[in-house]
Amino acid sequence: MAEQATKSVLFVCLGNICRSPIAEAVFRKLVTDQNISENWRVDSAATSGYEIGNGSMSQRLTERYRSLSGTYTNASHLFRYKVLF
Repeated sequence: MAEQATKSVLFVCLGNICRSPIAEAVFRKLVTDQNISENWRVDSAATSGYEIGNGSMSQRLTERYRSLSGTYTNASHLFRYKVLF
C-alpha cells in the first residue's frame, strides 16, 4: 500500500477557548478511532489576541463531563499565517 501524505487541518475561532479547541478535540478523536492519526496534523488557533494564554473551555468541559484527555490545546493561541506552512 502506498504511503499516505500528512494532511493538515486548522480549526479557527475568535478566542480559541471554546469552538475551535472543541472542534480540534472531536477531530483528533475521530482520526484516532479510525487509526489514521499519524496521517494528520491537527491544531486550533484564535483570530484575536484577547484570550491568549487563558485555558480552553474544552478543557473545563471535558474535565467535568467526559475525558478527551490529550486531544485539545491547553491554552489559547493566536492564528498566524505561518502556522499553515
